[in-house]
Amino acid sequence: MYKTPVRSLILLISLAFFSNAFAINIYSSEDSSVDAYGSLRMQAETIDADTAQAGESSSYNGIRDAYTRFGIKASTAFSDDLTLSAKIEIPFNLADLRQEDPTFFEGFYKENYSPRIYKVTASSKKFGTINFGKQWLAYYNNIAYPVDYFSSFYAGYSTYAYFRREALTYTTPTFSGFSATISGVDLFDGIDSSTGESTKYLDTMQYIASYAQGPFNVAVAYQDTVNDRANLIAASASYTVGPWRFAGKIEQQLTDSSVVSSATTNIDPILYNIYGSYTVDQWTMKATYANGDGEEGAGGEAFFIGDTYQLGVDYQYNPKMKFFAEYFFEQNSYAIYTPNSDAFDPLAGFQVESDSHAFLVGGRFDF
Repeated sequence: MYKTPVRSLILLISLAFFSNAFAINIYSSEDSSVDAYGSLRMQAETIDADTAQAGESSSYNGIRDAYTRFGIKASTAFSDDLTLSAKIEIPFNLADLRQEDPTFFEGFYKENYSPRIYKVTASSKKFGTINFGKQWLAYYNNIAYPVDYFSSFYAGYSTYAYFRREALTYTTPTFSGFSATISGVDLFDGIDSSTGESTKYLDTMQYIASYAQGPFNVAVAYQDTVNDRANLIAASASYTVGPWRFAGKIEQQLTDSSVVSSATTNIDPILYNIYGSYTVDQWTMKATYANGDGEEGAGGEAFFIGDTYQLGVDYQYNPKMKFFAEYFFEQNSYAIYTPNSDAFDPLAGFQVESDSHAFLVGGRFDF
C-alpha cells in the first residue's frame, strides 16, 4: 500500500547527502532575477485514538505529506527605493503523488489543487509594501505564525486564522519599530457559506498594529468578517534570548448574537497558545500547548475546541535538509485524519472527543 510513498521518503532522505549541489537560478542580472524553488516534506507516522468513525480503525501507521510545494519567484528593482516582485507556488501531496493541499482546506475556498500563492508585490522603504493576489494573510502572519514553528503536518491547526486567500494588503514603513497593516480579503470567494448570499470581492477587513525591537515582537489585530458572523480580536508576542525562544497568542471570536442559534451558549470563544524552544548546535527542541473554549453549535461555533499538546525536535543536517520527530495530542478530533483521506476528514469526526495521539518522524529538503 505504501510502496510509492516509502520510496519518496527514502529519496527525500537521500537528498540530504547531495543537497549542496542544488540551486535553481533561471535568470539574473544586476537589477532582476528569476528563481525556481521548492520544499519536499514527508513524514512517517503512527496514530492511536480512543475512538474513530464507523468503518475506520482507531490505530494505524502511514505516510503523510507535510506541505510539499514548488514555486517560481521573480523580482526587479526599478530604483533604489522601488522593487516589484511576483510569485506563484503550487502545492503537491508527495505521499499520494497528486497536486493538492494535504489538509484539503484549499477546497473550502476554490479548488484544492489551486496554487497556494499567486501574488505581485511592490515594496518601498519610503512608502511601504503592497501585496495583491493570493497570499499569506496579514492576520495569520502577525498572530498565528509566531507560535506556528513545528515541522510536521500537524503544525498550525490551533488558530482561528485563515491561512491564504486573495487579498489586497498594505503595510506601512517601520517607524521606531512600529508598523501597521490593512488588508481587504476575499475570505469566502464571493459566497457567504452560512447564508448562501453573494458577497463583495474583498468581503473581510484585517487591521494589524505591530512593534518589533530587537528580540521582542508584539502585535494586535482585528478581523471584520462579512455579516459579522465571526469577527476576531487577537494579540501575540514573542521574545528570543540566547538559544531560547518564547511566544504566545490569544484570539477571541466576537460573533453577532443575532446569527447564533440558541443551542450555542458560548458565542465568544477564546483560544490561546504558548510556545517555547531551545536551540543548541544543529538541534532545536520545541513544545507548545493550546486551548480553545468554544463549543459546537449552528452558527458562530469555534472550529478549534479543547486541548492540544505538541513536542518536537529538529535536526538541521545542513542549510537545505532538516529531519524532525514529533509527538502530537488533540483532545477533540480535528487535525488527525483518516489514513486515506481524500478530503478534510478527521479520524473521529469533526470535533468529536477522541484523545488522539500521533508519533512521527520526517524530513524536509529545501531548494
